[in-house]
Amino acid sequence: MSRSISTESGVAPRAAHQRWAEMLREDALCMHYQPLLDLRAGRVTKVEALARLRDGDVLFAPGQFLPSLGNDDHLELYRRGLAQVLTQRNAWRRIGIDIVVSVNLPPTALCDPRYFDATRAAFDEFGCETGELMLEILESGALPQGVELDQQIAGYKTLGVDLAQDDLGTGHSSLSRLRELPFDCLKIDRSIADLHDHDAADVLPFIHHLTRLGQALGKAVVVEGVEDPELLDALRVFGVDLAQGYGIARPMSGEQFPEWIAQTHFEPSCAAGASRYARLAHLMVWEERMLADAHLRTRSAAGQRDVQAGIDAWLPDDGPSTQARDGLLDAARDSGVHSVAYRAARQRLMAAM
Repeated sequence: MSRSISTESGVAPRAAHQRWAEMLREDALCMHYQPLLDLRAGRVTKVEALARLRDGDVLFAPGQFLPSLGNDDHLELYRRGLAQVLTQRNAWRRIGIDIVVSVNLPPTALCDPRYFDATRAAFDEFGCETGELMLEILESGALPQGVELDQQIAGYKTLGVDLAQDDLGTGHSSLSRLRELPFDCLKIDRSIADLHDHDAADVLPFIHHLTRLGQALGKAVVVEGVEDPELLDALRVFGVDLAQGYGIARPMSGEQFPEWIAQTHFEPSCAAGASRYARLAHLMVWEERMLADAHLRTRSAAGQRDVQAGIDAWLPDDGPSTQARDGLLDAARDSGVHSVAYRAARQRLMAAM
């Protein structure tokens, strides 16, 4: 029978903290794994390890217990979690699954040498090699002040660890971190890719420009929170490196992962205009290229043919779409791409797609 744990009124926070800490040290920790899809290769190349606490038949997610844990508890969670993850990775390797694993690292760990010592000890114990482990530093927590962060991060990188900035878009000096710290990867927060309450035409530009920014800085880019599989088509058009979310797979146990990966297949690319999201993404990329030299490309006959060919490569071949395309090109030529007429023509094209 599962024991109830709550921090609602009537249950003292101290008692809840004590019980969570006890469970952690009683081997209740059960790491789960969410796959990351490499959009170019069309296969899963990484998994993110996510902590769960098991109480009987009930699994508790991090949001339920992490806020109640103290600093020493967080360190214990990291030690135990890392040991489980690397043990699991070695077990997968023995059956032919070679995968990169990632583990969350709290920002405060960068000023606590015990985390580095725990990482080094785990590398020695489990035989981890360079590039086999990624540590994700959450953006949702402020980085410690008065610490030589470059030196702290360099220490981890000497072990062969890759580092990711997690939750890009949730605050705490995102751009400063990207500019100043040597991350290998950035993960665009799930709130940016949320299509439930937002129109795709509003969501996709953020993903596109954050992807361009990250890759221009030499970082691999992951989009989190991908729940609609059709969004993958747009991410491929933008050149996003990896995607993660329920549209690919939910977190699963280490025992479930081999069967899942053996039975799951992803396409490495999408057909031109395969989905509305893909067409919207193509439109944004096409506009970006056209805007680089809009005057010349819309004034000459050769330029107009080139611009039209760029649209025809992905636009549906039907009457409404063709008519809207012609209207867009006419508006670009006659009024310019920053005009009210062009914006109206763009809306008509988007509605026709």
